[in-house]
Amino acid sequence: MNIIVIGPAASGKSAFVKSFKEFLIGKGYNAKAVNLDPATPPIYKFEADIRKFVKTEDVMQKYKLGINGALIKAVEIASDYIEKLIVQGDFVLFDTPGQMELFIYSRAGETVINHIPDFKCCIFPVDSKIALNPENFVSVLIQNVVVSLRTSLPTLTVFNKSDLAKPNLGEIMEELKSKSGVLAELLEKSLFFFEYTSLPYRQINISALNKMGFEDLLNAINELFCSCGDIS
Repeated sequence: MNIIVIGPAASGKSAFVKSFKEFLIGKGYNAKAVNLDPATPPIYKFEADIRKFVKTEDVMQKYKLGINGALIKAVEIASDYIEKLIVQGDFVLFDTPGQMELFIYSRAGETVINHIPDFKCCIFPVDSKIALNPENFVSVLIQNVVVSLRTSLPTLTVFNKSDLAKPNLGEIMEELKSKSGVLAELLEKSLFFFEYTSLPYRQINISALNKMGFEDLLNAINELFCSCGDIS
């Protein structure tokens, strides 16, 4: 299974890739990691690294670009080398750039995703502390749906750093009902997106720091590709 990890900056993507790979190896799987972020050296042991072919800092200097322009250009260059970044394993974790928007909204990012072989899915990690109030929670839902639409892949929402905070979906839904005014109307209409995420089936709380919740996450990943699963 090829697992593409796409999420907001500071959601703990790289830490997740490191810890989840170690967890899978501990379970006896042949797990591997691929770094698709040209701006950041990996913090984990990798089997393939896009920075072998393109580095954002070099692109900035060569093309006289700012950081965002250089990131977009680097992903474009990276797409020419995607075949060299495909590795085989029971599970292959693809770590994407920290700036999620630059990856999923670019044609080059789409090319990279399309060249990753099936079976594949997305993990959408969210910093649990961000999703503790209704406004932020709804914004997370919308981001999740955008990732699903742009990748055309089944996507699991994963609340990371849950050792520090743990969103309570029931309480958040009740709080949404008590809102009034234009904000309440906007939030209520946005909840339409809830049904298009994995959250109606189960809330996955993990901590990349201490590997908490990884068994539940592994079960959910397996269920994505199993017609008998509850997230199929």
